[in-house]
Amino acid sequence: MKYFLNLPSLGKKETKYVNSALKSNWLSSRGKNTKIFEKKFAKFLGIKYALAVQSGTAAIHLLLKAINIKPGDNVIIPNYSCVSSISATVQCLAKPIIVEIENCTLGLDFSLVKKAIDKYKPKALQLVHIYGFPARDSLKIKKYCNKKKVVLIEDCSEALGAEINNRRVGTFGDASVFSVRSEKMIGVGEGGVVCTNASHLFNKIELLASRNAPCRSKGSPLWKKYYHLGEGYNYLMPHLLGSVARGQIERFKSEILCKKIEIGNYYRKIKSINFRMTQTTMKNAKPVYWLNSIYFENLDKFKVRKIGEMLIKCGIEVRSGFWPLSDLKKFSSKYVGKEKVSRNIFEKTLVLPSNLLLSNKDIKSIIKKVEYLINKIK
Repeated sequence: MKYFLNLPSLGKKETKYVNSALKSNWLSSRGKNTKIFEKKFAKFLGIKYALAVQSGTAAIHLLLKAINIKPGDNVIIPNYSCVSSISATVQCLAKPIIVEIENCTLGLDFSLVKKAIDKYKPKALQLVHIYGFPARDSLKIKKYCNKKKVVLIEDCSEALGAEINNRRVGTFGDASVFSVRSEKMIGVGEGGVVCTNASHLFNKIELLASRNAPCRSKGSPLWKKYYHLGEGYNYLMPHLLGSVARGQIERFKSEILCKKIEIGNYYRKIKSINFRMTQTTMKNAKPVYWLNSIYFENLDKFKVRKIGEMLIKCGIEVRSGFWPLSDLKKFSSKYVGKEKVSRNIFEKTLVLPSNLLLSNKDIKSIIKKVEYLINKIK
């Protein structure tokens, strides 16, 4: 590949902290660097508590369990999202209520959310910020969830650093989850973070992530260290990954975030009569452009796929949009929404290279190749 979709950004800090972890001879969970990462992550976000875990999917599952999602409970999820949204829900034996998105930021559509809440009385709602764009209806959804006593979970896996009204996403819900997989805004290989301002909820999250064993601290009696309160999970992040994460969060605001925004802004300076950028920036929001995607208004799905295949052959790594969750028939779910917005986005969108090494010249070359291929298949 000449132009990769995304790449991790690793520097001297990550090397330094990984080496310190190796020298400490402590590679398991609750390492020093992991704890420092959690504190710095929470401070950046503007939230009280953050817990580093082994994946974004684990973060969602853990949080659903911590808020006591039981078999048969309804959980609202967006139709356009990573499969983790629905997988973690069914892992709890809960019932996914799939709600259609709006086509501006690709977030949940409030009018349909209201309808779904009134009809299905969900216990929780997963509000996902797609490709680094804060969901358009976030504030309306938050207000209605509060009114109806629905637990609001923000999934910010793709949107670390994004803002609404100068407030970071991940601080609007009752709790939030982030992914720190290698190609995300912060990347450690595989990992996630769970955040909240509620101490009682955080204590439960931390306990469940530690196998539900309450007596594992240094001061606990020896004979109680392997006592468990019930079902729990081995979800805590190991020290080597936490060490990479520490380096990433220390470099994030001044290096990684600035470059991501620079790339996203430059993509939006380029105009074309053949396509448009898929998402629109809201006046009160600041996206972080984790990924930059284009929408082909006048091409059918077969031509879009053909262009994608040809781009990859040319050394330009692209990917499709998310497959609509309502079309994944192996999952039993309810669907709310008349227009198949998600399917349309999936069929007519390509996600372009967005890695931190891209120059303006590289972006021009990528767009030029897209334009050439469009004209070639017309």
